Formats: sequence, C-alpha cells, structure tokens
Amino acid sequence: MSLSRPRPSGPVHFAAVPMAAVLIAPLALLAPPQAKADVVAPSAGIVGAVEERVATGVDLVSGPVPGPGGGEAQFVGLLTVDLTEEVGVEHVDGGALTSPATVEDMAAAAEPPEGSTVVAAVNGGFFDIGATQVPLGAGMRDGRVLTSPEAGFAHAVVIDADGTGGVRRVAFEGTVSLPTGDLDLDVLNASTVPEDGVGLYTSDWGDHPRAHVVYAPGTSSGDTDPAPVAEVVLSEGTVEHVGDTPGSGPIDEDDQVLVARGSAAERIAALSEGDPVDLEHALTAEDAEPRLVLGGRHVLVRDGEPVPVDDRSRAPRTAIGFSEDGDVMHVVSTDGRNPVTAGSTLTEVAELLASAGATEALELDGGGSSTLLVREPGGVRPVLRNRAGDHLRRVPDALVITAPEGSARTTGLWLRPALEPRPVYGSATPAQEDPRRVFTGMRRTLAATGHDEAFGPSGPRAPDAPDDRTDELSLSAPTGGGDGPRFVAGPPGPVTVTGRAGGVGSTVDLEVLPAPAALHAVPGRLGLASSEDTAFFVLTGVTEEGTRAPVEPVDTDVEVDPELAEVVARGDGRFEVRPRAEEGNGAVTVTAGGVSTEVPFSIGTRTAPVVTFDDAREWTARSARGTAETRPVDGSDGPGLALTYDFTRDIRIRTASVHPPAPIALDHQAFAFTVGVRGDGNGARLMLGLTDGSGVGHALKGPAIDWRGGREVRLEVPDGVVHPVTVSRVYLLEDDPSRAYSGEVVLDGLTVETATRPHSLG
Repeated sequence: MSLSRPRPSGPVHFAAVPMAAVLIAPLALLAPPQAKADVVAPSAGIVGAVEERVATGVDLVSGPVPGPGGGEAQFVGLLTVDLTEEVGVEHVDGGALTSPATVEDMAAAAEPPEGSTVVAAVNGGFFDIGATQVPLGAGMRDGRVLTSPEAGFAHAVVIDADGTGGVRRVAFEGTVSLPTGDLDLDVLNASTVPEDGVGLYTSDWGDHPRAHVVYAPGTSSGDTDPAPVAEVVLSEGTVEHVGDTPGSGPIDEDDQVLVARGSAAERIAALSEGDPVDLEHALTAEDAEPRLVLGGRHVLVRDGEPVPVDDRSRAPRTAIGFSEDGDVMHVVSTDGRNPVTAGSTLTEVAELLASAGATEALELDGGGSSTLLVREPGGVRPVLRNRAGDHLRRVPDALVITAPEGSARTTGLWLRPALEPRPVYGSATPAQEDPRRVFTGMRRTLAATGHDEAFGPSGPRAPDAPDDRTDELSLSAPTGGGDGPRFVAGPPGPVTVTGRAGGVGSTVDLEVLPAPAALHAVPGRLGLASSEDTAFFVLTGVTEEGTRAPVEPVDTDVEVDPELAEVVARGDGRFEVRPRAEEGNGAVTVTAGGVSTEVPFSIGTRTAPVVTFDDAREWTARSARGTAETRPVDGSDGPGLALTYDFTRDIRIRTASVHPPAPIALDHQAFAFTVGVRGDGNGARLMLGLTDGSGVGHALKGPAIDWRGGREVRLEVPDGVVHPVTVSRVYLLEDDPSRAYSGEVVLDGLTVETATRPHSLG
C-alpha cells in the first residue's frame, strides 16, 4: 500500500493473506503437456487457458470461450485422460442409487486401488430428481449391472474390459422363469415399472419406497396404480415373500425383489413361498465388453462431427467424449447460472469436444448437477473447478479418476497468481478480471505450491496438507522485479516470471499493461445494514484501449471518513468496508496508477412495501406437477391473495406459484423480504423467486408452512446476489415424494428491508 500522501480522513488497515486460485491466462490454448500426439486441443475459438498437469496422463486445460459473434464469454474446463497410462476410471454413488450425495462427498468416500489416489471426479447422468433419485440411464460397475436405461437414455459412456472407452448404444434384456412359464424382465432398479411389466430391484437400489415405482400420475392422494400390483422377495432363487404392496427399506445383498404391474402382477402374485424363480439379465453395449457404463442423453459428436441438437438454452454443461481409438477420454464442464455467464448450449459443447479431438461424445447431466472436481498440482484432494449456480447438488452417481501416488518428495513448483477470479457461489468476493494481467509499476501477488513427480502433494505434511512455499518465493524476470511473493511489473509487454523456493522453481507468463486510464469498483456502490455488517468490493483498472486487469489493495491509496467506516485490505484482492456508525452515507476514494474512483456506501436500512395486493385480480397462478388457482381475499389489514393448490397428482417436486402482472424491480440493495402468510398447516415450503442484476435467478427459502393462522415470514437475501433485484414470484414447494395433499394459503403483503439511498457522486 502506498503511503506517499497524507490521509486526513483516517487510517486504512490492510492485512494480506495469499489465496490459491484456478486462473485464466491470456494465452492461446495449447495441447495439454505430454498429451497423446493424435489429440488435438480445442484451439479454435478459445482465447485463453491455464494448463495444469494433474497426474501422469491426466491434464486440465481451462479458460474462456467467447460466445457467438464475440458475445458473452463462457468458461470451460477440459480434462484429458490418457487411458493407456496407469489411470483408473471408476463408477461411484452415494451409498445406493437412491441415496444421492455431492460429487465432492462421493470422491472423498471413494476407495481407489492400493497405491493410487483420486485426482478428479465428474457428475453422472440424468436422474429421477425429486422422486426416487435413481439414474435414468444405464449403469454398470466392475461388470455388475446397476440400472437399465429408460426411454430417451439409450446411449452411455462405456469403458471396455480392455480399458478403452467410447459412446455406445446400450440395451437391457432379461427373463423371469416362473413355474408357470417365462416372463420378460423389463427393467432393473428403474424409477418406473412399465404397465403389465416386471422390474427387478437389488441391494444397489437402497431403501427408497418401492411403491413409488408403480405410482401412476393423476391418481388421487398419492394412491398407487389401481391396476394389480405385486411384489415378490427372492432369496437364493426361492420365493421368500409374496405381497400386494411394494415395500421399502434396504434390500439384503443376497435377496432380489420383483415388482410387477397389471397382467404381470397377476402371475407374480400367484407364486407361493418356496417356489423356484430363475432370473437372467444382461446389459449389452453394441460390440463392446463393458466393464463400466454411465448413461447419458444426447449424442453430441459422432464420427468427429458435432451432432445437431435442438436445444438453444444456456446452462452449465457436462459431457464426455473419446478419441477414435478409445485411448483418450475428454471430460468437459462449462460454467453457468452465475453473474459472469449464463452457460453454454449443447451445440457449443459439441463443437468444443469435436475440436478437442473427440470422435464421439455424450451429454451428461448439466444445470445444477454439473460438477467437475480436479486436483491442483501439489493438492491433497480434488477441488471444485466449475461454477454451476448455488450449492453443490446431490446426485446419484459420478465418475472418479484415479492415478498412482507419488513419493511425496518435492520435485517441482506450481506457480500462479494468488487472486481467484471466479469465486464460488455465495462468496463475498466479486468476480475479478484476468489476474495474469498487471499494470506497469503495480504488483501481482503470486502463490507457489510444491509437488512430487506424480504432481501430488509433497513436503513434510504430505499427504494431509499441501507444500505451500509462497512465503519462500524469490522472483526474477527480464523486466520488473520481485518483492517477496509479489512481482513488480516493469514496462508494458509479455513477461515470463521465474519463481524459486526451497531449491525448486517454475515460471508463469504475465502480460504487463500500460498504466490504467480509469478505475472501476465492483460492485459500484455498497449497502450496509448496520454497524455490525461488512461489505466488499474489488478494483479493476482499464487501459485507454479497454483492456482490464485487477488492481490489488497493496497498490492503492484509500480515503474514507473515519467516523463512518474503515477499509481493510484482504489478501484475495478485496477491500472490506467496516462501518463505524449506525447510519449514514459516504464514499470510499481509491487511487492507483494516477487515477481515482469513488465507491458510494450507505449504512442503515429502511422498510418499504413491495406488494400490497391492491392489484390481486391481475396476479396469476401456475403449478409444476400440480394445480394452482388464485383469487383476491381480505388480508389481516387490507387486501390479500389466496393460493389454492393440489399436490396429489405427482410424487416429484411440485410447486404452486403466484406471479405479479409484471416483475417487480427494486432500485435499492435488498437485505431481506417479509411475507405475511395465513397458513394451512400442510407443510409446503414458502419460497420467493428473485432475478438479480446480472440475470441470475435465486430462490429464497422460507420455512415449511406448518402453522394455521397468520404469521410474518422473513427471508434473507444471500451473499453473492448482484443488486438490484427483481421479484418474479412467490411460491410453495413440496419435494418429499411421500407427501401428497391439497390446501390453501393466503399471502398478506410483501415488504423489503433495503439500503438507504447511497451517497450520490454528483
């Protein structure tokens, strides 16, 4: 931090703490180091990348991809796995097919082969979300069939017995041999048993109620299909139990359960205890001998060419492709549903995979399910690399990639900028510009981690902690110089910085920019609810040509009224504003590189009405997998809005919502909303739908409405929301498949706790 001029407004306290990051570099995307010669990296269209050697045969290339016509950039992670090396690809789940877990938890619980460790993990295929949770595609682990494919999921990622991979059409077939003759076995551990069909359920299924697999949407009160239903429990090929109601709870490893509907149920129900029943089934994958199968949906690449897909929506995406010989696996994950990018289309993902050298590729689950974990060089475990919205979604299955452990002796150094340009959802750190750019005369803090010959953790605390050598760094460069772990930039132009620590070294390429012509803070103004609150901003410099780069607090001069607030520097590039007054308006003045900017802030809140329901007749009702109606009623102190709903028609996630005549845009930062609710005691969860200033949707979660009579419900706006926000709907949510009911709640106004008007700049 510069102390070159006095600060009459009071001191600013800075404490630097370096942080590791996944970074974007302004480089042409190159093939991963030591990749197979026939692998073509996706250089077309990708303008920046970071290359990381994760393990021998496993490489990550990540960077931004401009949108069509130079539009909104997308962030892509491409994991390349050389299957001819000593790497493993394993199918994992959350303990059972109907017991979802985060990919992070599954990777942590995975048991790799002796002498190996998990270096990466990726989410699996689509699943019966909100109901049984079971995968909808085919599944196989170590040659054991887990699930049969459902309609629309006929293709799968397949790893053959010889270790090569590909995308194959899969099919399930089976036979149930009864004393009275044979029956077709239609499905295995599936979300639904077809009409007049038979399904087999094993210990892989879990303890989810099997009554849900014979549920017929549209029946009342969650009843099962009025057509005959039967369940038979088999033990060592012999009937142990016959019943007319499917059971629940775990299935013993030595038992098998047949669930049947319609005419098949009549034949199953005729069995008696002790009858012999023989089962045969197989999962075929064209001409392959599958060892691992993971089902997906759309084929994205075939014969090296993108396959047209009728889907123009933008979302986080996950897909897997293979080289022509099946020796190289490409895993792609794209960001989405965050302030930086809405996501990618399937067509864009297909083009990326084809340019990466995939001759065939398959779409896996995307949206909130999209998860890519990859170990950093020298890291102790895989960490999240993509940004797909809010919290990590629990999914039923995933793939983990394993590689041999190393010696833990430090043989190399991973050197990179310490700033994290892509914070996780909900972080108080705003997204930042490319940290591999730095302005002349300014500093860029670097971080360094030691790694062994297998690119795994090294040093005295391995494998439990990384070998952080940031404090030991000695930096040098053809131009510029070093100040401990900070590189001090010289004249504009590209520069390679060399860092050494503890006898090992590495380099990082930076771009030195001319002095900034302007500074911008993100966000541009701050609201603090009280003296107990804090707020953060980051600083971006912009050259005359429009090139942008982050400015670290160490290079700034900061002024603020000491009676209103103090500003504290954080090592991750943030400026933290801490109020010293209960209320008031002010501004933080920040100067760097000869230019300045002001960040207005306000302290304190006010409560304002958002909705009074004077226009209740113009509100509309909608429902997902249920029914919903709305009408004006009398509230506790003025007009109200009744929402009548029916959640008995399906067992999956159901919603009933009310929508204003037009979305309600706010012009101030919102801290919390309060909704008046006259409850019906049924337990549906109250939710508030918002769209933030960057176009990202947010669902504010309230309590389950388990009360009768009036109550006010407060819903806080989480961190990471870009203000101002727009209110799009108020709704009820039911995500428990065992609950079916109907009812009515009354909404009695909506108010917002908002910031007072920030200080005006002019």
